[in-house]
Amino acid sequence: MRNKSGKLILSTVVATSAIIAVTPGSQVEATSNLNQLVVDAQNAGNVLKWAISVEGSADGVTQPWKQFNNVKQAIVKVEAALAKASFSEKLKYESLLIEPKTQLQRAQGYLDAITASGKIHAKTNALSLAVQANNLNQVEKAYHEMTAEFRKQTILLDRVYGQSTRDRIRGAVKGPAEKLISELKNDVTVHMLAKGAQEDLNRGRYTEASAKVYEAQAILTAETLKWEKSLQAAINNINNALPMNAVAVTRVDNTTVLVKLNRSISSAKASDFTANNGMTISSASLSSDGFNVTLKTSVQVPGTTYTIKYKNGSVSFAVPGNISPVYIGDKNIQHKETTEVLSLSTVFKNTSNQAVRIDIPAGVKLISVNGAANNNAGAKSINAQTDKNGAIQIVFTANNSNQAALDKTIAIHKIVKNKAVETQTSGVFNLYAPPKEGAIGNKTVRFIDNKNNYFVTTEGVKYSWKIYNDIFQNEGINVSLDSFKSGLDIGDTINGEYHQVSTSLFNISKNASIAAVKLDTKFAVKAGTSGYRIHGNKVELKGTAEPNYELFFFKNNGTSLGKAKADSKGSWTFVAEVDTNAVTDFSIFQQTAGKAIPAYVGWGETTLRVVEGPFAVGSITEGTSKDDDLSNEKITFNISPVQYANGAVIAQDQAIITKQASIIVVDGDGTKVKYTNNQNKTIFSQTKGAFSIDFGLLSTRKSDGQLIDQGKDHKLTGPLTIVSIEGITNEYGLQIQTKPTNQIKNY
Repeated sequence: MRNKSGKLILSTVVATSAIIAVTPGSQVEATSNLNQLVVDAQNAGNVLKWAISVEGSADGVTQPWKQFNNVKQAIVKVEAALAKASFSEKLKYESLLIEPKTQLQRAQGYLDAITASGKIHAKTNALSLAVQANNLNQVEKAYHEMTAEFRKQTILLDRVYGQSTRDRIRGAVKGPAEKLISELKNDVTVHMLAKGAQEDLNRGRYTEASAKVYEAQAILTAETLKWEKSLQAAINNINNALPMNAVAVTRVDNTTVLVKLNRSISSAKASDFTANNGMTISSASLSSDGFNVTLKTSVQVPGTTYTIKYKNGSVSFAVPGNISPVYIGDKNIQHKETTEVLSLSTVFKNTSNQAVRIDIPAGVKLISVNGAANNNAGAKSINAQTDKNGAIQIVFTANNSNQAALDKTIAIHKIVKNKAVETQTSGVFNLYAPPKEGAIGNKTVRFIDNKNNYFVTTEGVKYSWKIYNDIFQNEGINVSLDSFKSGLDIGDTINGEYHQVSTSLFNISKNASIAAVKLDTKFAVKAGTSGYRIHGNKVELKGTAEPNYELFFFKNNGTSLGKAKADSKGSWTFVAEVDTNAVTDFSIFQQTAGKAIPAYVGWGETTLRVVEGPFAVGSITEGTSKDDDLSNEKITFNISPVQYANGAVIAQDQAIITKQASIIVVDGDGTKVKYTNNQNKTIFSQTKGAFSIDFGLLSTRKSDGQLIDQGKDHKLTGPLTIVSIEGITNEYGLQIQTKPTNQIKNY
């Protein structure tokens, strides 16, 4: 038993020793093999990298399948070996496989692109062969097959890694394919249109066939085609077989349209064309090639769709915009344009199908009455009838779009037994004409709309300015748009150059009046006062004017004081002397810099009356109790009027009292007390030409105020001198002043 145990122990020890001795060697060998496999994969990936790059051996045509498969097999071997490796080894070696796998993925895109380029090349060759065969049907079929393949395969061409390699592959097939597509697309398109038109013709679909012929002819006219002669012949044959037809219409303006025909004609007249919705055609003008006819129509109503018929076909067009209303009873003047269409509606109550008379003024033309066409131009009266509800609506415009209609009204009369028994009249409206390109020759301004950026001359021509690129001047000096607007007045003379698209020049060559200068708001004269109040011998005037203009200052009866110049923003200041205890009237003018001092004529001026004199306490009423106690005393402080030397009153200030107004008084022994409004029952109040202070109710204390200095006896006694009064001003902010002689007595 003992021997068996010993042998067993010995065997175990030997076996364990054998394992320990063998395992390290096996791990080293396995790791060494894995390292080699990874190196092989990396090397294969590097070879593949250069095989798919034009910087290496790639030519954009040859597919490197051998190099691709070598990398693929090498990666498979590494991944098989990694299946038996530890977790840490897997992390290590899998990271080393990233580069070979990347090259494998890029190579797949390279191989696919070459395959795609081959397919494109094959289809391109097939199209080229069809072209050589001079068979348009084969060309059309091969063209569609090639363009379909091209759209599908070019996606793969764009997936190639590397710009230069991608360009090599694309350049081999994409360029030639695109060139062939560009060369043949118009031929194929016209060929398809010709076939479609022929089919429409065979089936009697003439309008559809005409549209296809028109489209094909437009391409034939604009482009040079390979099979132009045969395609043109095909289109001509179809066109000649088609009935004469209108194929398109273009609206030129509200009285002009251009109709396109399916084939050339030698003459055209207005009666060949008809229209619906009340539109009439007055003339027809044929183009030199015979394919286009310009029609002059009655005014086209905004928001309406019109159909024009010619021979066997018709074309339609829609008029943009809305009808502008003019209202009965509206006192506002309507500012419209001669190209606009307007309407006027009204109702005659308690009537049905009532006879009415419409008075159309000169320069105005009716379009319709209650929806029915009615082309009558004023000045004349038109008989009409309301609907069953007594309503009537007329639509009208200017009789001539180039001639203004100014200060017009339309009257509608209810007619009973041939007499007008009720009349309703529109508000005043103006229809302004558009300006002509070129010079503006000294036109007088009739109306200005700065908000909508236009002015109107006395002839009724409307000039609109462009905010950003037009040039603005005032008496020949360049100014900003804002300055131009502020300086433009009715009656001014304008010259310059007008251009609808390019830069226009607007110059106020003559101002109807000198524009008024604006004083700073601080100089506004308060209601109930005779002028702006100051105390002192000088006043600094300031305000705004036209930028860079000169301002001229006059005093009283036109005495010139000098001038100042506004800065680039229009701001200015001027210091002027004023007379003491007197009224000084200032007049201020402005004009462009460099001109002579204007004569004082009293128009176009800004005026300011300045009244100089102190705002001061005059007499003070006495108290009533005479007990040397201000409590329960109400004292009134009269304000001295501003007077001339002869005693005549110039102005009487009024007191403005703040909530914190206060008065400080002192008696003969130095006791000084401050009383504040709304504190300790002290109340300040304003009266006409004066103010009063209620020093509060009777109190056991000798002072209800704030004791500032105790003096000798700690109380107020005898006459009180006013040290100061704060918080009381006149209407212009002057602080109340006192004199040493101002005293409160007998309180």
